[in-house]
Amino acid sequence: MIYRLLGSFLIMGILLGAPVEMRGQIDSLQARLKQTSDPHTRMTLFNKIAYLYHPTDSALAYQHALEALSLSRELKDAYGSGKAFKNLALTEAYLGYAEKAIHFYDSAYHFFVTIPDSTELAAVWNNVGRQLCQVGTFERAIQGYHEAERWARNHDEKGKLLIFLFNHAACLTDAYKAEATIALSEEALVLADELDNWFIKSELYSLLGINYGDLKQYEKAEAAYDAAFACLPKAETPQTADGLTTNNPDLAANILNNRGILFLEQKQFERAYDDFKTALKLAREYAPEQLNAPFYINIGIAAKELKKWEESLSYFQEGLRYLEATQQRVAMGEAYAHLSDLYFKLNDGMQAYRFLQKSHALQDSLLSAETKKNLQELDVKYKTAQYKRELSESKLQLQAQRHRTNLLGLGACTLVLLLITFYWLFHSRQKNKVLHLEKRQAELQYGLLRAQMNPHFIFNALNAIQGFFVNQKLMQGNEFLGKFSSLIRRVLDQSKLPEHTLAQELETLKLYLDIEKERLENHLDYSIHTSDNVDIALLELPPLIFQPFVENAIWHGIAPKEEKGHIWINISWDDTLEQLHCVIKDNGIGLSASNDFTDQKHISKGIQITRERLGERGTINIQNNTQESGVCVELTISMN
Repeated sequence: MIYRLLGSFLIMGILLGAPVEMRGQIDSLQARLKQTSDPHTRMTLFNKIAYLYHPTDSALAYQHALEALSLSRELKDAYGSGKAFKNLALTEAYLGYAEKAIHFYDSAYHFFVTIPDSTELAAVWNNVGRQLCQVGTFERAIQGYHEAERWARNHDEKGKLLIFLFNHAACLTDAYKAEATIALSEEALVLADELDNWFIKSELYSLLGINYGDLKQYEKAEAAYDAAFACLPKAETPQTADGLTTNNPDLAANILNNRGILFLEQKQFERAYDDFKTALKLAREYAPEQLNAPFYINIGIAAKELKKWEESLSYFQEGLRYLEATQQRVAMGEAYAHLSDLYFKLNDGMQAYRFLQKSHALQDSLLSAETKKNLQELDVKYKTAQYKRELSESKLQLQAQRHRTNLLGLGACTLVLLLITFYWLFHSRQKNKVLHLEKRQAELQYGLLRAQMNPHFIFNALNAIQGFFVNQKLMQGNEFLGKFSSLIRRVLDQSKLPEHTLAQELETLKLYLDIEKERLENHLDYSIHTSDNVDIALLELPPLIFQPFVENAIWHGIAPKEEKGHIWINISWDDTLEQLHCVIKDNGIGLSASNDFTDQKHISKGIQITRERLGERGTINIQNNTQESGVCVELTISMN
């Protein structure tokens, strides 16, 4: 793994307008908060304080954002809700939790688009773009940047347009779209010159260096990095490291790191090593807050290529310390792979094998065919090396028995046959192992698919539990936590069974509805009715059949409503056809109105899974209620 260092997070900080004298502002806002009882004013103050806290105290930022969100819900204030969700997203993004941040940004977008507030929408498009890039969702990120840039051009916001263009170019770089990045960076450089923004000019030239390097245009890449250095302003008392003088050590370290990667790609290992070492020294002495895994992993790679084994090992271990502290599991797995290669070059096969196994374990969910092949090849090399030692000992014994030269030919033929037989047996065993692993993986994936629940529900339930304890509602928090753990245990236990009783299905469904009702602060009511001729203790059906439709009714029908929602579940039995009928109705916003914020992929997947589980035994009919709002789902399950 070669790490690039982009300045897009710094650019996001500029857009957000990092506060000056933050402590004084917070104290002033806290004082105003104590003096007012007006809910609108308190909501606004909570949001402002949450924003100021997010770069320094994530817990307090989260707490104040949740307070603002609670008030905005009571007041039905869409703008306040949007700001609260945006502050939650900023906090998660600052902590490095991209997927959580994306979820909160999506919620903020939902509220801002109903006002509508184009300024806030542009900020959300820009901010969520960096998080989407981190999880590899580039197309959606690029689409958002286009929207943000269109807004900035329409409102003649040149400063923000420059920021959007830079982040867009950084996203294209992450997606390895080199030619598109170069074109966009050159457009942004014209605007940066016009606005005399040396900071973004330097970052744009660094981006050009990265992308020219990807295109193997190394001379242009070096020239771009030189231009990036030239943009950095000089100060009266600059910092100096190994002949480099700058008063912007954090930016200079990033540029050196990226240029070092360029030299590494050209196999100019000495130049790469010098750049990486200077970057590390600058970061250590003048910008320790910028220190992270890239500074150590990259110099570890260069040192390894220069056969500075002990130094390389030290750098890899230091880089792993940062990765393990932030639980970057995929990056940890690749760092373990580098250590495996290093130990292999040191002829320490056991350590090489051990670290590659650790890498395999960490990246199991992302395991590719190439990784499987590498692991198998290393296993073969290890077994072959072991066999060669045994073969060498056999040859020594044969040489000591020269008087039996008449048997040497026969022994050699026998040895060749043994080698061929050993290789065939070993290859067959490895192939069987791979087939067994793939079969087991498919079985696990199927088991997980049956047991899956909407991750948004689990995440929001955990947030609700956190809210109880933050607000000192210990009894409610303990009760809610008990219900949630009981539901998870039921789902895990029942998903292992091909069938269970209708009584168990309804108990699990009631527990899920009670949790959602409490999480939504009584925004939801429900009723479950079973006909007299339905024997819930004897009838058996596949587990968790009703839950996906109830979940869709809550998330996509009732949650977006301002009024209180209701779900009706009616279960009846047809003695003639021996069929169980279930009707699930809600008074939500209906199918067409929910298209703007419904996750169509998730719903289609849930419905498809349910259809496959029922097979020919059941039918599913989903449509809007004919005489009132909401959706009606009819399920028919044959029991004969």
